[in-house]
Amino acid sequence: MAFGDRVPGADAAALIGDAAVRAAAGEPLQYIFGYTEFCGHRIEVEPGVLIPRPETEEMTMAVIRSDRGFTGTVTDLCTGSGCIAVALALAFPGAAVTATDISEKALSVARRNINRTGASVSLTRSDILTDEPSAVPMSHLIVSNPPYVTMHEKAAMHRNVLDHEPHEALFVPDEDPLVYYRAIAAVAADRLLPGGTLWLEVNESLAKETAALITGPQYREVQVIRDIRGKERFVKAEKKGERRI
Repeated sequence: MAFGDRVPGADAAALIGDAAVRAAAGEPLQYIFGYTEFCGHRIEVEPGVLIPRPETEEMTMAVIRSDRGFTGTVTDLCTGSGCIAVALALAFPGAAVTATDISEKALSVARRNINRTGASVSLTRSDILTDEPSAVPMSHLIVSNPPYVTMHEKAAMHRNVLDHEPHEALFVPDEDPLVYYRAIAAVAADRLLPGGTLWLEVNESLAKETAALITGPQYREVQVIRDIRGKERFVKAEKKGERRI
């Protein structure tokens, strides 16, 4: 036995029993434990805040690998738990990182993650769908994992997601599935500096359509990138010009 003759005390046994009941009812383990691991960091999560996904971690690690030693300005749009902003701030200690979200709950959790990890991140409440692009700082790097799951995809999702995670952080209307990406494209057109890079996590069935929103004379390259499972999951765009930091 891993723990010999040790048995949990009454309080610990009650916690274990409560966790087992919650898990059996479909509640995500991350909410039960109160945290998840992301890019080697412990990120707190709670109901009302989206649980970071492996795809988001994969994109964040790709950003880190592609620009080691980065010291410019980073903006993370729709930050949620703050996982991307925290990971980038810790990987790029010389960078100025800003994270935005409309949800007060998300910003509260993100603030706890920033304080606990010691990451240097400035938090701002912002509605990307209604605020002017000028609300976002001029940035050398913009990243985002906005809502992108269409309503008709709901039927294929697990109940533990549908019953527990915030729908406003997941779903977009079938008639306008790229609503957030159009807003991000407008922000990038105005606030992404010359030589800057835009990274997006996207719906695998709409990757090319998302990339088409960004294609234009301002950009020297727009790529659709497959994730580790071969799905078209990320869009990377590079602004024309020489990056100056």
